[in-house]
Amino acid sequence: MQKAADLNAGRTALLTRDYILIGVFSILIYIVNAVVGMAAMPFLGLTAMPLIGGICLLFSTVVYQVMAIKIGKRGVLLLFAIVTGLFYTLMGVPFMLPFMACAGIVGELALLGGGQAAYRSFIRQAAAFGAYGVVYGMGSFVMIYVYSGAALADMFAPDTLALMVGFAYSPVWMIGSMAFSFVMVLLGSVLGRRLLRKHFIKSGLIR
Repeated sequence: MQKAADLNAGRTALLTRDYILIGVFSILIYIVNAVVGMAAMPFLGLTAMPLIGGICLLFSTVVYQVMAIKIGKRGVLLLFAIVTGLFYTLMGVPFMLPFMACAGIVGELALLGGGQAAYRSFIRQAAAFGAYGVVYGMGSFVMIYVYSGAALADMFAPDTLALMVGFAYSPVWMIGSMAFSFVMVLLGSVLGRRLLRKHFIKSGLIR
């Protein structure tokens, strides 16, 4: 009985190798977001700034699905969000750590119910990362609320800052950004599912 309980705990608790995988995938997702964001901005321009986060999520969701299904345990999304928040903190935006932690908690709540199978479900993980993505998509808006105009003036040109403030206090852009982020996560989840089935599950790398 005790051996069975220990084996079950090992299957549901995060192990050292799981923490390493979360760290590696978190770095990869951060790089994907940075590259996609920089690549998309010249094409979309500043007028589409609230949509950049959603576009990044389209690609990073594919990587997240690989990580989440590979590990298949509670706490993966929360730890990923915390690591992402630490990256932002190192870049000089410390408020993003608690903000990202909140996004991770929201995502983890979407996975409650359904037992361990929920953590290896494409649909449940898509819903969870979608919930996370909605909060994540609010990051640029929250930055405007948290920092004073003087602090942001050192980071952005006056025209850019004025545009960002206009977006941040526009309910239409706010709701639109959240909805767009969620839809992009769903599309990314479809791509991630195809990638997993074609390359990872078929090869036996993910069971």
